[in-house]
Amino acid sequence: MNQNKKFALAGGGYCLYAPRFPRFQHAPGFADEAAIGNALVPSVFFLAVLEGRQALTLQCKQVEMDHGKAVLTYEDGNGLKLTERRFLSQDDRFVSELEFHNTSKNEREVTVVMWTTTDPEGEPVSLEGDSFRIRRGLKTTDAPDVPADIHYSSPDSKGARCLQGFFAEGGSDRPDFEETPWFDMEALPTPRAKRPMEKPSPIVPGSRVYAGLFRPISLKGGGKAAHRFEANVTFKGKGVTFRARRPDAKDENGWNAFWDKVPRFSCDNKEIERVVKHRFGLLYLLRQGQGAGLFSSPAFCEGNGPFHQPTAFSTPAIMREARWLQDPSMARGCLKLFFDNLHHNGQVPGRVYMAGLNSNDFYHADWGGGFESLDAMHGDKATKKAVLMAMQRYVKWLANNRDPEGSGLTDIVNHFEAGQEFSRRYTVIDGKADRAIEFTEQFRLKGIDASVFRYRMVKWLHAVAEEIQEKAMANRFQAEVEVILDTIRRKMWDDKAGIFMDLDPASRRKTNVKAAVGFYPLATDIPNTKQVDAMLDLLSNRNEFWTKYPVPSIAISDSTYDPNGRWKGTRKGCPWNGRVWPMLNSHIMEGLTYWAERGNKKAQKLANELLKKTIAMVSGEAEGTTEANSFEHYHPVTGIGSRYRGIDLYLHSYLLDNIFRIACGFAIRFGEVQDDPIGDAIDFRLQGMPLGNKLYDVERKNGRLKVQLQ
Repeated sequence: MNQNKKFALAGGGYCLYAPRFPRFQHAPGFADEAAIGNALVPSVFFLAVLEGRQALTLQCKQVEMDHGKAVLTYEDGNGLKLTERRFLSQDDRFVSELEFHNTSKNEREVTVVMWTTTDPEGEPVSLEGDSFRIRRGLKTTDAPDVPADIHYSSPDSKGARCLQGFFAEGGSDRPDFEETPWFDMEALPTPRAKRPMEKPSPIVPGSRVYAGLFRPISLKGGGKAAHRFEANVTFKGKGVTFRARRPDAKDENGWNAFWDKVPRFSCDNKEIERVVKHRFGLLYLLRQGQGAGLFSSPAFCEGNGPFHQPTAFSTPAIMREARWLQDPSMARGCLKLFFDNLHHNGQVPGRVYMAGLNSNDFYHADWGGGFESLDAMHGDKATKKAVLMAMQRYVKWLANNRDPEGSGLTDIVNHFEAGQEFSRRYTVIDGKADRAIEFTEQFRLKGIDASVFRYRMVKWLHAVAEEIQEKAMANRFQAEVEVILDTIRRKMWDDKAGIFMDLDPASRRKTNVKAAVGFYPLATDIPNTKQVDAMLDLLSNRNEFWTKYPVPSIAISDSTYDPNGRWKGTRKGCPWNGRVWPMLNSHIMEGLTYWAERGNKKAQKLANELLKKTIAMVSGEAEGTTEANSFEHYHPVTGIGSRYRGIDLYLHSYLLDNIFRIACGFAIRFGEVQDDPIGDAIDFRLQGMPLGNKLYDVERKNGRLKVQLQ
């Protein structure tokens, strides 16, 4: 299967069809991996067309995307044409709409069979006459089970009948009707009454349950018939009871509702144009509604596969992407979701699951930068008041648990919680740091990224407290700001290397590891001009960080640098010893912009060059394709993304901010659009850009910026 041809389907509910490694994407139904909440299932349902008890061999002739739906055309070679419209609805229905066309003159009798398999544990499968139902707590690795209730049916008209369910050993999970228990039977069996399946005794380990339904279809010569098959997912369990409203039949997957509120962007640079469209497309696919369990606010998942849940590591960046949507509720919801679910001790959860939290799960994240950027476009005192007290609790937790000595610097205690595992940043402190398997304390390292994030958050909260007239709180934040700034500038700066570094709290010495996160202070007022110049020299050094496609996560000169993603000889899923991560690039481009705005010519040049090279990676240009992508990390020399991971829907950078600020040359400040190019700004048109409660058309033509209220 060519990974370039993968497609993803979503409806804005809690389910996603975006298989990491699809094998059967061109078979009818949902035969590949899907996410139900944060749980991954190997398939949802299979479809087969029978004629004379034999399954027809259907060849997929064409695949197209139409308003977020996959349209697949099949032929059997004997005059039968089948068109499948496959999509997910807003209320979490996996839907296959089938349209049959008998192009021959002969009458044909076919039968469509829909089936799935499940484990024999838990509540028995309920056989309900013309449908069947599976209730399960879908298991995940270290997260609470997802309490799913899935109803399989053919709801458009009468005629479907439930198949007798069977327990069976073995099976390959292929969408082959020949493997089912019904294949070699004289006729398709039906249960005698509506009732749950009875479990046999004993149940052999490795057994599975086959459940299905069928619908006979008569097709005259030249005749057509249309039928719909679906699996409707609802959630019901401990602390969770959720059934979404049925959506408008004309917009079941929410395509029109979403894209009607997306600004329309166009420019002569087609690589930039398709990246912008792709970034909005990611927001469409990864959005989630509200109301189910702990999901108190609408938000976005981090990605597909195991990343299909809101994650603190990426959420501040997602807020910056989502702020460009005309509806600010999703971006604000990202913030509220995490701070509504704060742990009792004040710790922000690393991930929020529908049915619970993991107390060990934690990520350092740029909450201050994300919140400040969101407020610049969608200022809202109600949001500030809603989260301020919770954020203050989090700041206290950081001080007590990640800076117990009151140094002003912030500790990282395992190689996961900074989201940057497998790096010499940690093994220089603890040789076994890369063996950690849980979010538990293993060492103490004063992290430059974690300290900058804390600084940005405290500084922003000071401004918020001032605005809503919480004077005592504002004074406390201001005192903390001054301590953190002074300590980072004095103790984490390495003058010889020309970069900020992590600090070993035991020896009180810098680690001498040149990691790309050492450039994060560029986006703040922490470094002085001399330090800025030194960092720019190091960043642009081709023997250190300026690869063909920068910026590698660790310097080329580092002994562990490996552009191929290997750590100690093994290619890793998330290596931070030389791969290029778009999140890093976004933070560094923000820092370069900060100093370019202040007249630094070298920062201006590097900002423009880094954006061009980043666009080359994520637009497909580096691979010679015209398909934009969003992988976790990229090769610093070839610019090719981590296809081997299967994670190709990943939101952890804020490229829309980078593009509009650097390439388009405008900034959002003081409640207005300001013309402030930091290089050769491109001509573009952005229609329906939100700012406050108004929409604007922003256009640059022949170098001149024009802003018009809609």
